[in-house]
Amino acid sequence: MKTMKNFKFLTVAVFASVLTIVSCSKEDEPVPATIVVAAPVETCTDHFDYENPNNWSHVCTTNNTPNECGSTYRQSPIDIVGAVADATLPILSPIYSSSSTDIVNNGHTIQFNYNGAASDFTFGGETYSLLQFHFHASSEHTFGGTHQALEGHLVHASPSGSLAVIAVFFELGAANPFLDQFTANLPSHAGDTYVDVNLNYAPEDLFPVNQSYYNYNGSLTTPPCSDIVNWIVMEHTSTASQAQLDAFTTLLHSNYRPVQPLSGRTIKHKI
Repeated sequence: MKTMKNFKFLTVAVFASVLTIVSCSKEDEPVPATIVVAAPVETCTDHFDYENPNNWSHVCTTNNTPNECGSTYRQSPIDIVGAVADATLPILSPIYSSSSTDIVNNGHTIQFNYNGAASDFTFGGETYSLLQFHFHASSEHTFGGTHQALEGHLVHASPSGSLAVIAVFFELGAANPFLDQFTANLPSHAGDTYVDVNLNYAPEDLFPVNQSYYNYNGSLTTPPCSDIVNWIVMEHTSTASQAQLDAFTTLLHSNYRPVQPLSGRTIKHKI
């Protein structure tokens, strides 16, 4: 069964004492999924654009108090340079069930809502569940000042309310089998979705073969830019054909936040 439908807003049902969270129509908040968290997250439906990211400080605010987008503390994305090898970092071993296809164009990104039976990802002493993944073009993180063509973010949430985001990258090359399942049916207008209950995928197929990575503490890359993210940035890229990259870039419209100051943080490197 395949359906196209209008998608008016994005919500996350949160059960600690039952709460509903709406995330600034933004991609880096958990959307939509049912999770257990200890505290509510900001509720916001404000509009923002990528033409004026310096004006984000007053988007998704409470009582007119500026959010963290204007901060220079623990903001994301960053330029990956000067990383320090850390042998204590674990090998990535997330466990994902397969998911049927549920894609939304939320006006800021193309987002795949994960609806697998279960997911489990333990990192830094916390256990996370996969909520969704989405894309940015060009990449948000840079490597020595260089952007990749496409960056995907797999967004995970823990019961404490913190997030772990795995960033994967795509460069021009051979066609990508994972992306090839979806590029013909990406929702082309804000508010549209594409659902196919018979098209199942494995999220781990987004990962490159070599799974060395960088790790640092940072923030959401969209308003309110909360510094609650444990970032796992894959070192190696996967390839995608020009047609596949074009399918995303024509819809994403340069939806990447400029790199932010490192501000004394250490970038760890798992080789």
